[in-house]
Amino acid sequence: MEQKKNTILFVGLFSFLLGLVPMARAQIPQWEKCERFIEPTSEALLDPEPKGPVDVTADQVEVEKEGLSIFSGDVKFRRRGQWLDADEVLYNKPTNTVEAFGDVRYQDAMMDVISDSAKVNLETDVGVAENARYFLRDYHARGVAAEAEREGSVKTELQGATFTTCDIGDNAWQLKASQVSLDHEEGVGWARHARLKLWDVPILYAPFLRFPIDDRRKSGFLVPSVGSSSNSGVDISTPYYWNIAPDRDATITPRYLSERGPMLAGELRYLNPRNHGRILGSILPHDDKKGDYRGAFSYQHTGSPWSRWFTNLDINLVSDDTYFEDLGNSLSIASTTYLNNQLDVSYQGEGWYALGRFQSFQTIDRTIPGFSRPHQRLPQLLVDGYFPDQFLGLDFDFHGEVVNFQRDALPNGVRLDLWPTVSLPFRTPGTFFTPNIGVRDTRYFLDDTPPGTDNTLSRTLPIFSIDTGAIFERSLALWGSRLRQTLEPRAYYLYIPFENQEDFPVFDSAPLDFYFARLFQPNRFTGADRLNDANQLTLAVTTRLLQSSTGDELLRASIGQIQFFRDRKVTLPDFSEETDSSSAIIAEMAARLAPEWLLRGELRFDPHEERADLGTAELRYRGKGGSLLNMGYRFRRQLLEQVDISGRYPITKNWSVVGRWYHSIADDRLLEVLGGVEYDSCCWAIRLVGRSYITNIEGDRNNSVMVQLELKGLGNLGQNVESLLRRTVLGYGEQF
Repeated sequence: MEQKKNTILFVGLFSFLLGLVPMARAQIPQWEKCERFIEPTSEALLDPEPKGPVDVTADQVEVEKEGLSIFSGDVKFRRRGQWLDADEVLYNKPTNTVEAFGDVRYQDAMMDVISDSAKVNLETDVGVAENARYFLRDYHARGVAAEAEREGSVKTELQGATFTTCDIGDNAWQLKASQVSLDHEEGVGWARHARLKLWDVPILYAPFLRFPIDDRRKSGFLVPSVGSSSNSGVDISTPYYWNIAPDRDATITPRYLSERGPMLAGELRYLNPRNHGRILGSILPHDDKKGDYRGAFSYQHTGSPWSRWFTNLDINLVSDDTYFEDLGNSLSIASTTYLNNQLDVSYQGEGWYALGRFQSFQTIDRTIPGFSRPHQRLPQLLVDGYFPDQFLGLDFDFHGEVVNFQRDALPNGVRLDLWPTVSLPFRTPGTFFTPNIGVRDTRYFLDDTPPGTDNTLSRTLPIFSIDTGAIFERSLALWGSRLRQTLEPRAYYLYIPFENQEDFPVFDSAPLDFYFARLFQPNRFTGADRLNDANQLTLAVTTRLLQSSTGDELLRASIGQIQFFRDRKVTLPDFSEETDSSSAIIAEMAARLAPEWLLRGELRFDPHEERADLGTAELRYRGKGGSLLNMGYRFRRQLLEQVDISGRYPITKNWSVVGRWYHSIADDRLLEVLGGVEYDSCCWAIRLVGRSYITNIEGDRNNSVMVQLELKGLGNLGQNVESLLRRTVLGYGEQF
């Protein structure tokens, strides 16, 4: 038989069989708990791109006068990446048809298709297969069809079809339909009389079901979500996905809360070559518990309209001060105090950056007085520049800002802040020495000042610093490993003369939180309303243990302190001068105790009071099989002391427990508790979680029970428990 004819037979018949199972092109999830069914019978099938000549073997080949060619007895078509086996293959030249009979089996890298018989017209590419069984290897899907008919590359009709991702012999769930129509051009399918069975028990029926068969987005209803909470009662959501255009889509979600009433939420997304964004909104026309309208709106946009130009828009609005308490879904959201609204337009130059900003805030807690609310920036203009290795090796740095601060309560006005600096770095392979000198000029133009007070204020101060350090290194053997240890001493001297700034307004300045990196910064205040006076020396040292062969960091420990040579007179209102001769001692540490264990800690110790001001400790474990443990402790003297423990522990191969315990020791209050159990098998998983968390400062709680049934490869029923666990249990769902 001629090679050309063999190729026609092969490609024609099995392009037909290949097209019977379009789901193989869909996204491939992970199936780590499954056994691989129907393994490829040869490594030659693992080639994802079939190529090369076609080899045909058969026990007997007959060519009749009427143009009928008969291949019989263990017929094998072989091509690298594609195999076909059958008991008998007939080729009718006058009708240009190919028929295969008896244990017809097609294999490639993705799938295995077995049928009693198959027939295809090579001219029209129309064919039919009887009693077909298919197996998708990577997708771990299988099913049957009593009859499968395909009209070229356009349509496929399946009669008596099934689909599941469970192992052979385990039909935990199965989707059955009396008829399935697949439109390959549109990328959609229709199932008639579709039934979803769990352990052979029908739980869902749809007389007509529309679904995607490739990666193209399709409009349609998503899986409903059902849950319950003490705040809102039974919560039912039925999201509808609207594929508006290739660059736009939307999700519209009717929602019913049994104790509050009907609600509508929506999300619009767009993605263009030069911008992207999303709009979120929700409306509860009448809250039966509150007796009023409730709603929220959010819009985020990021773009680059021209080269080097960037835009960012962030708008957030809410109807009332308890919206997040009643309708939010986490402790952090429920404690939100302000909502940011901001428009940025920026330009990135060669070594410099410019930004224009309009910013305002919605104060959710209306009990906060006007003089304690943040100022709006209407507008803010900022320019930063850094030009290293210029004349004589000098580095030039510049910061400039002008802001118009406004709010209902005084003070208001414009602030201009200019801060040029120049430094001359000296570097060797093991040392550095960087003197730095700058001048910071800040001016105010205030509105509506009281009689007898200046409406213009200014402050001009020099800033001088020297930053120097070294890195020493040695090799050592420890725990049977070759390691490298570094010793990195560092000194930072800072001098800024004193200037009385008591008359200056406080628009955006506050004390900086003091941790290790702050030891080497020139100002202990945020913003520009206060510039500290300083004559001080920071002494610090860091040591590291590194794996010699890989460079991996096994241990890092740092400690440092500031020595003050004079009192610090610059303060904020309601703060007194600082007279201690030294700062608190700051220490931090991170240790990789083993590949699965990580320990981190930080301590701020006041040597004058001889007690710790602040401390954190965190222990993380990431084991095999998804086991994890997070243990955290944090305290801040006279403010908070908390313990946060969360984790997941596999009891067996399939069963695991998950939980979180978040407790405030300072006021003996349980901030959040979560406990659940999950069963995760090859093709399905179920998660049951109970949760309780505080929604406001008064201690009101929201209690809820959530259930999620995941049918892998099909979808989820119930609430998105997996998403909740990812937010509350650090490391949940990550691959280790």
